Amino acid sequence: MGEKDLIHLKQLLLKKRREIFDRLRGLESDWQALSERDIEREEEAQKMDLASLFDQLEELDRQELDDIELALTKIVNVTYGICEKCRKPVTLERLEVLPATRFCRKCAFKMEEKQKKPAILP
Repeated sequence: MGEKDLIHLKQLLLKKRREIFDRLRGLESDWQALSERDIEREEEAQKMDLASLFDQLEELDRQELDDIELALTKIVNVTYGICEKCRKPVTLERLEVLPATRFCRKCAFKMEEKQKKPAILP
């Protein structure tokens, strides 16, 4: 992977990080507005459902932020674009689509297949 590609991928990571921060700020202000409303019992259940949804979205965003931070650290450490499982280079095409990926397509597919298999009961 060339220097130009690395700079481009770093910019993608930084852009995605900004988008997540903006989305989290929006969620926080929406949550604050919702909690300030004077609501009745029926709306209380809806508020609880929304709170659960906000929590799930925040958790996904925070996990994605962690992945982005790890990728940026790997760029500095010159280990970015190397699959954590097989230690082979991740294709540029995959990094363009998933710049924070930690695994090559083959290893990611194998891991997903393992997760899909039901546990064998004794």
